[in-house]
Amino acid sequence: MFVLHVNLQVTPGSEQELEKTYVMTFRPAVSQQDGFRAVNLLRPREETSNYVLSIVFEDQPLQQKWVATELHQKAWPLIESLCASYSLERYDAV
Repeated sequence: MFVLHVNLQVTPGSEQELEKTYVMTFRPAVSQQDGFRAVNLLRPREETSNYVLSIVFEDQPLQQKWVATELHQKAWPLIESLCASYSLERYDAV
C-alpha cells in the first residue's frame, strides 16, 4: 500500500471551509478512483492550522493516475487555495 500524507498549513480562518471542501468535493472525487483504499482529513487537537490529509492507494502508480485526472485538477486546487503552504510525505505500508 502507498500512503501519502499532505501536511496542510491552512490559512487562518479557512479551517471550516477546508473541512467542508474535503467532505463535499475532495473525498467523493478521490474515493471513486482505481486503487483507492482510504482518505482522512486529520484535524489538529491543539489550536493550530496544521491539518494532515492522509490518502491511501493500492500503489503509487495508481495514485499518480488519480493525480492526472480531470477530477483531481478540479478538486485539489480547491483544497490548495485554502492553504498558505503544504508539504508531502510518502510511505509504504508494512
